[in-house]
This record gives sequence, C-alpha cells and structure tokens, in this order.
Amino acid sequence: MLYRDSVVLLFAKAPVEGKVNTRLIADIGVQAATQLQRDLIHDRLSMLTKAKLCDVRLLCAPDRQHECFSQCERQYPIALFEQSGRDLGERMYQAVRDALAQYSFCIVIGTDAPALDGSIIKQALESLHEGAEVVFVPAEDGGYVLLGTQQPYGFLFQDISWGSAEVMQQSRAKLDKNNIVFIELADCWDVDRLEDYQRYSAMSKN
Repeated sequence: MLYRDSVVLLFAKAPVEGKVNTRLIADIGVQAATQLQRDLIHDRLSMLTKAKLCDVRLLCAPDRQHECFSQCERQYPIALFEQSGRDLGERMYQAVRDALAQYSFCIVIGTDAPALDGSIIKQALESLHEGAEVVFVPAEDGGYVLLGTQQPYGFLFQDISWGSAEVMQQSRAKLDKNNIVFIELADCWDVDRLEDYQRYSAMSKN
C-alpha cells in the first residue's frame, strides 16, 4: 500500500431490480440497469485493488446482506460497512467521521464514475498529503464524483441539494464561508443518462 494513513470509502447500492440506475430504466430496461450496477461495483473494486493505494471500505446500502456484497468481500481485499443515516449527506458524514477516527485522510467515491481511475485518486491523495484540507473531482453535471478530506466537516454534508446540478456550487460556498482551503481536480463524467451508459459500454469493450 502506498498510503497506509488513508482509506477510500466506496458507496454502493445493492443491485436490486428497480432500485438502482432508475433514470436509465426507461431506456435500457430494469434487468440491464441492475446488471449495470453489478458491473460498476466490480469495476470500481477491481480498479482500487490494482491501484494498491490504500485501504478500501465498501459502504453498503441498504445493508451488507446482499449476495453481491458477500461476493465482493470474498473477491477483493476490502472491508464491508453498512451505510447509516437518513439521507446521503448524513450517511457520508457518518462514514467519513468513523474513517477519520482511524485514518488521517479519507477519499469518498461512488460507483457511477467509471472514468475515475487510480491515477486521479492518487492525485487526490497527494493533494491531501501536500496540505489541501479538501479536494474534489467535480462531475460534468454539477455534482462531484470524489471528495477527499482530512477532517469530518459536518457542514459539507448538510443542506445540500443531493442529486441536483447545485451540489458542487453549494459545497464550494460552504467551504469558502468556513475559510477551508480546497482544490478541484479535472471534471469527470458519471453514468446518469443513456449517452453515459453507451459511453461506459464502449469503454468496457476496449
């Protein structure tokens, strides 16, 4: 491991039919949307395993019991944790707070940004080690696909319009208000629309 003082938290929903990638169901069908979730989870864990950057925690929703998560625990060098909280912000905050009780630096990612590779995550970790208090990889749609931090800033996870195009801007405003030094790496796309799904499918074939 390159960074033994750091951890990546991968937030993942269990691949349950009708509960994942719901924006895509009308275009690709419920079975393909469910399979996509499985593929994305394994894609992210494979990438993180090969990168050998730091420890990895898989944050499972709605719980750890789905067979996909059990398979991941057997297949990859990870630890399973359950997400806990009423909304995404609360779930992220609790996971970050718990992680930073054991590690100096923490990276949060989801399963839906397949272009987010090991080199970008390494860049984020380097930024934190060089003194950035917070680091982001913004999403092209106005959110973010990576958050790195060395403190569990509660305000970063409160009163955010999760899932909207305002997430990144609201996060910037909160950090500016609290005089927190942060940096942003290059934007990255995520899988939300049919075009994104097609882009991912083409990428997976290469």
